[in-house]
Amino acid sequence: MKTEASRQSIDYGTRRIEYILVRSDRKRLRIKVSPDLEVTVQAPLDVHIDRIRNAVRRKAPWIAKTIEKMQQYHPLPTPKRYISGETFIYLGRQYRLRVLQGKPEPAKLRGRFLFVRVPDKSRTDVVRATVERWYRNRAEQVLIRYLENCCELGRRHGIPEPRVTIRRMKTRWGSCTPKGHITLNVNLVRVPVHCIEYVIMHELCHLKHNDHGRAFYSLLSRCMPDWKKRKEAIDRIVL
Repeated sequence: MKTEASRQSIDYGTRRIEYILVRSDRKRLRIKVSPDLEVTVQAPLDVHIDRIRNAVRRKAPWIAKTIEKMQQYHPLPTPKRYISGETFIYLGRQYRLRVLQGKPEPAKLRGRFLFVRVPDKSRTDVVRATVERWYRNRAEQVLIRYLENCCELGRRHGIPEPRVTIRRMKTRWGSCTPKGHITLNVNLVRVPVHCIEYVIMHELCHLKHNDHGRAFYSLLSRCMPDWKKRKEAIDRIVL
């Protein structure tokens, strides 16, 4: 699929709304605000830029309201320093980081603590790499387990088996290509299980309906009747 991306902005009252414009071989224009407060506009390749800007201006009140709501529920987190005492999230629960000095070992979760052992506690870059490696390993195990459960449910509704990649994504929890390739964000391992299941089932339903039309939501509702509550929960999470 051919895609083009660029950064754009419009003025709305006294504020400026910046957004990422992504052009691709799609039929409709779509505007969304991601959990990290980034605005993305997806548009067909042949739509004139003036039409896109006018669409963003019309949606500006909704964009501003959505951003303010997300900021109210979950202010953007401060950057981690990777020192003992900091809080890290795993499957929706908080754990305290304990950095120990000694022979390096893989990070381990014990009780309410995430233990990291490194040769030099002052090397926060090494601590960070160890923590991120732990998240990556947990994501590969946890997400695949819930993917298998969702796939089993999806088969009852005629959803085919997907090809799956797990990687870090900046603005999306998950994605699905028209060719049936699903990508899941490594950071999903930080959110509650019911949110993980929602993201996976959402992307699986795109294997049959590659849009957000009536047929898509009908299938999603049959597979996951309480999907709206789950969506509301994950929409309020900023990682």
